[in-house]
Amino acid sequence: MMALVPLARLVSDWIEVTQVMGITSVDRTARGFDWSVWDDNDGLITVQYAFEQNGDAPALQEGDVFFQLDFQQYFNVEDLKRAIDGIPPGSERTYSVLRNDRMVEIPVLFTRYPTFLYPLSEPLWNFAIWGFLLGAFFHLLGLIIAAPLATRSRPARFSLLLVAVSSLWLFGNLLRLLMIEFIGPCPPGSFEDRVFQGLTLVGMVGWIGFPALLLHKVVDDARYTNPARIGLSRFLLYIPPVILALAALLTTFGGSLGPVTLDSLAAPILFYACCYIGVAAALVLALHLVHPETGDEQITRLSKTGSALMLAVALLFGLSVLGIVPIFGIVNDTTAGWLIVGAQLLSVVPVVLVAHASLKHGKIDQVVNRALAYLTILGLIFFLFVGGMTLLDPYLDRLNISRVVAEGLYVLALLFLFERFARMLRRPVASFFATDRQRARQVLARFQEHMPSLLDYESLGNETMQVVGTALQSRSGRFFMRPQGISGPWLSSAYHPEPPFLTERVVLQVWPHLQREGAIWARNPELNESTLPADLARLLTERKAVLAIPVMGDGTALGLLVLGEKKQKRAVYNLEDLDLLRSLCGQLALAIERLNLVERERELVRESAEAQLKALRAQINPHFLFNALNTIVSLIEEHPEDAEAVVEHLAAIFRHILHTGERAFVTVQEEFALVSHYLSIEQARFGDRLTVHQKIDPGLHGVLVPAFAVQTLVENAVKHGLEKRRNGGTLTLTCHPGPSPLNEVEVTDTGIGIAALFEQGEQVISTEAAFFGIGLRNVAARLERLYGRTDLLRMRSDPVTGTTVRLLLPPESPSDAAPGSLALPATPPPSLNVSSLD
Repeated sequence: MMALVPLARLVSDWIEVTQVMGITSVDRTARGFDWSVWDDNDGLITVQYAFEQNGDAPALQEGDVFFQLDFQQYFNVEDLKRAIDGIPPGSERTYSVLRNDRMVEIPVLFTRYPTFLYPLSEPLWNFAIWGFLLGAFFHLLGLIIAAPLATRSRPARFSLLLVAVSSLWLFGNLLRLLMIEFIGPCPPGSFEDRVFQGLTLVGMVGWIGFPALLLHKVVDDARYTNPARIGLSRFLLYIPPVILALAALLTTFGGSLGPVTLDSLAAPILFYACCYIGVAAALVLALHLVHPETGDEQITRLSKTGSALMLAVALLFGLSVLGIVPIFGIVNDTTAGWLIVGAQLLSVVPVVLVAHASLKHGKIDQVVNRALAYLTILGLIFFLFVGGMTLLDPYLDRLNISRVVAEGLYVLALLFLFERFARMLRRPVASFFATDRQRARQVLARFQEHMPSLLDYESLGNETMQVVGTALQSRSGRFFMRPQGISGPWLSSAYHPEPPFLTERVVLQVWPHLQREGAIWARNPELNESTLPADLARLLTERKAVLAIPVMGDGTALGLLVLGEKKQKRAVYNLEDLDLLRSLCGQLALAIERLNLVERERELVRESAEAQLKALRAQINPHFLFNALNTIVSLIEEHPEDAEAVVEHLAAIFRHILHTGERAFVTVQEEFALVSHYLSIEQARFGDRLTVHQKIDPGLHGVLVPAFAVQTLVENAVKHGLEKRRNGGTLTLTCHPGPSPLNEVEVTDTGIGIAALFEQGEQVISTEAAFFGIGLRNVAARLERLYGRTDLLRMRSDPVTGTTVRLLLPPESPSDAAPGSLALPATPPPSLNVSSLD
C-alpha cells in the first residue's frame, strides 16, 4: 500500500482544504498548454522552445519576449506558468510579444497537456520518439516470439501477458507522439482529441499494469511466496494498480475525480512504478546473494549489478516524487522531462529481461534475422527514394515537371528494380545476419541428404549423434533405436556421454509412454509437449536429459533421441531447435524404415538361398536315381559285391544330405567326399569309359565351399560332356590356390564341349545366358547372393580338349559358414578308380 502514498497525500490535502475553506468540492479541470516553454532571460520572459505546429496560422517562436497575455502583464515566469495552467483547454488567448523589435499579437489555442509526454525541447522530443519506437520494435519481436510458446506453458503465457501489457504503454505513447508529430496538437473536443485521450488511457493502463505483473512474475519465479497463501498475496499485490487504473479511467472520461485529474495522476503512477520495480529488483538481488549458485537458473537474466542499479534508480526517483530527494526541485522542466522520459524507457528493460527467461525458448534467431533483413531492405529503399528525389529536385524545377508525377514514376522504377533484385538480395542479407542455429539448419539439411547412403543401423546411429551433437552444440546425447519393433533388440549410439548415463533400463521405463504419445518431452515447460508423469520426468531430469524426441514411423515409434544440456552455460534449446529435430527425426524414421526394407530383402535373399539349398538336398535327380537302381539290378546276379558297393555309395549320399542339415557351407574335403560317392556310382555304370583324377593341395582341405556347388559342376560335366561321348573320357577335379587371394576348384572333362563357347576364351557364367543349364545358373546365383560377386564361376570349352569350369572361392569366411564334422571318408571310396595328380 506504500505505493499509494502520493495519491493519499493528494486526497488528504483536498480534504484539508475543503474543511478549512468550508466547501464541499473543489472544481479541478485539466490544465491548459500553449506548446511553448517560457523562461527568464536577463529579466525578460522569453520563449525558450516553441513546438513547431502544422498550418499557416501565426504561432509563438523561439526568442519571442513576453509582454501581455490577454492584456494582462506578468513579471516573473512562475506567475505566467500558473496563469497558463489555469486556462481551460479549448480556450483561445492572445499573446502580445516583442519579436525583432516589433510588437506582435499571436492568438493561441490552448489544449490539454499531453500527459507523460514532454514537448519541452526538440532534442527531448526526438529522443522520446526514437526511444519509444525502438522499445516498441523490441516488444513487437517479443510478442511474435512469445505467441507460439504461450500454448505450451504457464510461464510462457505469463511472459506473453507481461510483454503485451508493457506494449500497451509503449505503443500508446508512440502513437500519441506520432499523432502530434504529423497532425499537430489536437483541438479539444475534436475526433482526434478523443482518439488521443483514448490512447492516453491505454498507455496509462499499460504503465500501471506491467510493474505489478513484473513483480508477480519475479515473486513466482523466486518462490518467495508460500503456495498456500499465494491467492491472498496476489490479491494484495494488485490493489494499488487497480485503484490507480480506476482513477485513470474516471478522470479520462469524467475530467476529474474530486481533486484528481489525469495530469495529477502522473506523480502517483510514477511513484507506484518505482516501488514495484524496486521491490522486484530487490528480490532478484536477494536471490543472487542468498543462492548464488542457483540464482541464474531460477529467475531472470538480471545480474547482481543490474539488479542493484535498477534498485538504486527506482529508489532515487521514488524519493524524488516524495520530495525527500529534491531532484525535480533543483532542475528546470526540460531537464526533469529528460529524466522522466529516460526513466520511462529504462523501466521496460526489466520487462524484457524477465520475459527473456521464457522468450529464449522461442524462435528468437529466426524472428530477429527476418526483422533485420526486412529493416535492411526497407532502409535501402528509403535511402534510394530520399537520396534519388534529393538529386532530382534541381532538375524538376528547371524542367518544370510535377514533383508528384516524378515521385510516382520513381517509385515505379524502384519497384521494378527491387522485383528483379529482391531474390538476389535476400540470400546475401540473410547470410550476413546468419546465426549458429541457421548454420545448424544447413548442417542437418546436408546430413539428411546424406542419409540414403547409410546402409546399416550402426552407421546411421553414430553419424546422427555426431551431426546432431555438433550442430546443436549439445554437451551429450543418446540415440536409441528399436527397428524391429517391440520384440526386437535395442540399438544405441552416444555423443560425448556424461554421467549419470541414460541406460537402456531408464529408457524402458519412459518408452511405453513416449511411444504411445509420440510427443516431445522437454525439461523446460516452454518447450514441453508431453504429459509424461512426474516420476518419469524426474527420472530423465536426474540423468541430465533436457530433450527426448520420439522417432515416429508410420504410427509406430522406432527410436528415441535424447539430448543433454548445451555446452555454453546460458545456452538453451528453443522452438527452432525443436523444428530442426522434429524434421530430422522424420527423416530418421524414413531411413530406419528403409533399412528395415533392406534387411527384409536380405533376409528374403537368405531364405531363398536356403530354400534352394534345401531343395538341392531334398531332391535327387530322378534320372541319376533311375540309372543307379538299374545299375544295382544288373550287378546283383553277376557281381553282387559291386551291387553292394553301389548301394553303400547311394546311402552315403543320403547320409551326407541328412548330416549337413541347415549348413550353407561345407569344407572342400567334405564336398570332394560327396563327389567321390557320386562318381563311384557313375563309374559303376560307365565302367572303363569313365576315368577320374582328383587332388586337394595341402592346406586347403578346410577351405569353405558352398554346399553342393562342386557336386553340381561334376554332375553337369558327366551328364552333358562325358555321357554324350561314345568312348567316354576323363574327369579331373582339383583344388588349388587361384589368383591371389582366392582359392580355386577346377572341374575339367574331356567330353564333347559346348559349341557356343568354342573359340570364345574363358567366360563368366551368367544367370541370364540361355546356353548354360539350370544347374550352372543356380550355382552362379547362389555365389552372387553369398559373396556379393558375379565373377566367381568361369568356363571355357574346346571341341578337342573338352570343358573346364573354375569355381573361385574368396578367402573371407561368410558369417553363416559353420562347418561341422561329417562322417564321410577323407579319401575317395575304394571302389572308385582315381588317379592321384602330381
